[in-house]
Amino acid sequence: MKKTLSIVLCLSIIAAGVIILAACGRQNADDTNKNTGEIESGEQIGGGWTAAGSPVITDAFTAVFEKAAEGIDGVDYTPVAYLAGRSGAGAEHCVLCKATPVVPDAQATYSIVYISEDADGGAEITKIIGSEAETQDHTYNVPGGWSETGSPEMTDDAKKALEKACETLTGAVYTPVALLATQVVAGLNYRIVCESRPSVPSAERGYAIVTVYADLDGNAEITDTMEFRLEDTSDSDSEKSETTAAAASAVDGNMKTYYEMGDGTWTCDGVNYKYRLEISGRMPNAAVDSTFVYLSNLEEISFEQAYKAAGISSDMADYFSPEEAVLVEMK
Repeated sequence: MKKTLSIVLCLSIIAAGVIILAACGRQNADDTNKNTGEIESGEQIGGGWTAAGSPVITDAFTAVFEKAAEGIDGVDYTPVAYLAGRSGAGAEHCVLCKATPVVPDAQATYSIVYISEDADGGAEITKIIGSEAETQDHTYNVPGGWSETGSPEMTDDAKKALEKACETLTGAVYTPVALLATQVVAGLNYRIVCESRPSVPSAERGYAIVTVYADLDGNAEITDTMEFRLEDTSDSDSEKSETTAAAASAVDGNMKTYYEMGDGTWTCDGVNYKYRLEISGRMPNAAVDSTFVYLSNLEEISFEQAYKAAGISSDMADYFSPEEAVLVEMK
């Protein structure tokens, strides 16, 4: 009997030790990967949005997207990764897309597109947020070039590379959502779309396209990030983006190509603008007048502001941010 009790006691001690070691290992893993995490299906990520359990574009969503995108001219949007959804009177979707201007030799970039479905089966695009991140087409692979993945699902190797790269990251938390492309170099580059948020309490979420380099020795680092200017959408018409109507036509300005939208607004380099301003005047010591054409979210721009921001000024404070205005033509 004593021998039996001794055996049971020893087994209990061993089991307790295993549990303690497992707990310590989990805590260490959590500490190591504090700047990255797994979004689980159904997790609330703020603003009433629920993270996608899988980034794969389903046939059912493709049908919704095609209905919402009907009538768009000038830019082709192709969904590549489902990011999040939200329920209300109908349903809302947040999806990463390729945005390809319908002009010769146009370079496609990534955009985030918001779609709203109503209870009657209608669907419309309610917001488009662009980026300067260029897409890669897996049908035109070249040695050493980027290759799009066949599926946006994250691979174990890509997750490990991002976790390793985030070990020394401060100021931000990146949660992998979808794997967009890979590149074979002296190691491997991964292009990953991540949920991003600052490392502060109650920080608002966003999305970023993160490039991670993993070398042959198991090291990894983030070499580039492209943040999206993410904003919460609303059922209120007053808060919906005014730039969600179909792109009506492309305009070849002598500075940039830009697009007039069906609702009278404008877009250039993935940024949407309310106004197209033609600003004329005579610069100091000039013999003739000049005209500067800006796409702008500012209702007015003075001629002095216009010519200084066109490249005349050496003071960076005289220049507009991309969200404020962009110069597209000079006459």
